Amino acid sequence: MSSGYYEYNLSTMRDTKAGFLEEDRPEASPEKKRKLIAVDEIPYDASTHGNNPKCCECKSLDLEVTYLKIFNVRVCKPCIELLPEKYSLLTKTEAKDDYLLTDSELRDRVLFPVWEKPNPHKSTWNNMLLYLRRDLEAFAIRKWGSLDKLDDEFDRRSTVKRERKELKYKKAVAELRRRTRADEWEKRRRERLQLDKAHEHVFESTEDGSDGGCSEQKCSICGIVIEVEEF
Repeated sequence: MSSGYYEYNLSTMRDTKAGFLEEDRPEASPEKKRKLIAVDEIPYDASTHGNNPKCCECKSLDLEVTYLKIFNVRVCKPCIELLPEKYSLLTKTEAKDDYLLTDSELRDRVLFPVWEKPNPHKSTWNNMLLYLRRDLEAFAIRKWGSLDKLDDEFDRRSTVKRERKELKYKKAVAELRRRTRADEWEKRRRERLQLDKAHEHVFESTEDGSDGGCSEQKCSICGIVIEVEEF
C-alpha cells in the first residue's frame, strides 16, 4: 500500500457544486497583470530635455515628473489643470470610445506611452492604463483625417447601431403580434368548436378514406377523425 499522499492548497480551490473541487486557474489576458514600476524608479535622460527643462506652455521650471518621465512631455501641474483638452488622462475604454481606436493600436507603446496604475476597483484585476489625450488625438487625426471626419464616423456608427436596435425591436414587435394573432385565432376556434367543454362526439361520414371496407367519420364539433370498419 502506497504511503504517498497529495497536498492541496484549499485556498485556491472552489466548490463546483458537482461533487468535486476544482483548482482556480488564472484566465489568460492580452494584458496580464505586470509588476508596477514606481515613477521615482524610472530614469531621467537629461540629454532629451537638458538639465533645466521648462514647461512647454508657461516656461515654468516646476514640472510634473510623471508626465516628463512617462509621456516625455514637459508640462507643469497648473498647465495640466488649465488645458485638460491636451493633458488630461484617459482610460483604455475612454480612449476607444472617444477616438474609435482598436486594442492593437492602443497596445503599441511607441505610439502611446502609458501610465500603469493599480486598478482602483479591485487590486487583483489588471492594472489600469492611462493615456495622454494629446497623443490619442494626434493619432486619431492621422487615422481618420481630421476631428470632423472622426465625428462623422462616430455619427455613422451611432446611426448603424440605432438602426440595428430599431430593426431588432421591430422584429420583436412583429413576432409578438404574430403570436397574439395566433393565440386569438386558436382561442376563437376552441370557443367555436367548444373544445374546452366536455361534449359528445357527433360523427358524420366523410367521402375521403372510403377504401377496402373502411370509411372515415369526422366529429362535427371538434373535428376529430376516426376510421370505421364496415362489415
